Amino acid sequence: MSIGASLRGFQTCMCPVITVDGTHLKGRFGGTMFVAITQDGKEQVYPIAFGYGDSENNLSWEWFLDCLKGALGHIDELVFIFDRHPSIEAGIFKVFPYAIHTICCWHFYDNIKK
Repeated sequence: MSIGASLRGFQTCMCPVITVDGTHLKGRFGGTMFVAITQDGKEQVYPIAFGYGDSENNLSWEWFLDCLKGALGHIDELVFIFDRHPSIEAGIFKVFPYAIHTICCWHFYDNIKK
């Protein structure tokens, strides 16, 4: 799901940098919620899209990223930030082959610390 106003705002006013991640849902139905966000000029979270899947796997991420691409269209010099999850990386390579992708600094720091 993506709200039209959020899409238009991202396409016209934001830097082309998207952070994607998933969170595991607990409770009766379970599953995974996928999110795509960016930051506005005041460094506030700006939602772009979210979706719900059965688990965080290659097919689910590919589906979510394909829906995101359909909603956003083509954006030059698009950058993805993610937490090095292999399914996210595989989905970005397949759906957005020309996008730049990089690791989240917080996760990078956490891995070095360990």
